Amino acid sequence: MLRPTILALLLTIAAAPAVAQPPAESVPLLREIKQWVVGCDNLRNCHALSAPSGVDEEDYSSLTLHLWHQAGPQGYLRLRFDHRGQDVDLSTLLLDGQPLGLELTRDLHVELDDQGGDPDVHAYGVIEDAAARRWLQRLRNGERLQLPGDEAAHVSLSGLSASLLLMDAVQGRVDNVTALARPGKRAASEVPPRAPTPVLRRFVTPPSLTTQEQAGLVAAALQAVKPEEGEPVAEAGALTAQQAMTVVRYDCAAYNCEFDVNSRQRQAPYETTSLDLEPLPLDGAALQGSVGYDEASGTLSYFYKQRGIGDCGGGGSWVFDGERFRLREFHMMPRCTGVGYGDWPSLWSTLPGS
Repeated sequence: MLRPTILALLLTIAAAPAVAQPPAESVPLLREIKQWVVGCDNLRNCHALSAPSGVDEEDYSSLTLHLWHQAGPQGYLRLRFDHRGQDVDLSTLLLDGQPLGLELTRDLHVELDDQGGDPDVHAYGVIEDAAARRWLQRLRNGERLQLPGDEAAHVSLSGLSASLLLMDAVQGRVDNVTALARPGKRAASEVPPRAPTPVLRRFVTPPSLTTQEQAGLVAAALQAVKPEEGEPVAEAGALTAQQAMTVVRYDCAAYNCEFDVNSRQRQAPYETTSLDLEPLPLDGAALQGSVGYDEASGTLSYFYKQRGIGDCGGGGSWVFDGERFRLREFHMMPRCTGVGYGDWPSLWSTLPGS
């Protein structure tokens, strides 16, 4: 027979409300799941997009489906189709050979802003939460979306359910009423709140380089590299009243180059100083491909292309806060599917300082 104190304790535990478990997945996160890519940033905002994994021409699709789910109990849900090529009527989309029906297609809205400045990309969004959930509920039971008569305009749904479940896990939504893959009875208030967005310290614009400083810094930077072929090109920009940045480009291949990036004293002999660069998450390789420094904003950035059209690779930027370069944004896209840089999964988000 249980003692009264033990019995009371067990009854108290049984009656206590369930406590939401913290998300098990660490962020930032980037994962390939069958025909999809999922990225979640440092705030646990997630973005999944259809991305054929094959390399053959028949695997290419002119149609991409994007899903965004913001972290937190009230985080927005949004879907968007992008079609590369001529404008089309997405109300004719077929799901496994059958029309989607008016209940879904009436929620598609043409987006007036061109995507990434590309006039050949036409976007159609589902911007209301309830409508987006209706779409996902229907698509999760299918295998393929396709425009009739256009073999190149398709979306494979293989991996969609697993992608939704991963997003739910990252955001602490599994078995919650807000879940996308496996909704349950847990209240929305039990979803962990979205983390505060890091605010970067404002860059203090230094005095511009004099002509003499510019010439001396460029000469010193060029002496520091020994290219295998071709002539290197160097640029310099002010960092503080005492320091400057030099960027040397050399040994360029078809669309990526090698770079030597340094912080230097602004006065002769222009010695290098410590370049404190906040590291990229996910073991990202920084400062490759194409690198630039903007002295007006104190921004150091890079863009690495895995192929010439620039639809896959990595890119990011840092802002100097007076002490070190703080990571401002970071994007990666592991598959070359025609998606422009502006729609690659965002893995790091910040706000500018005032």
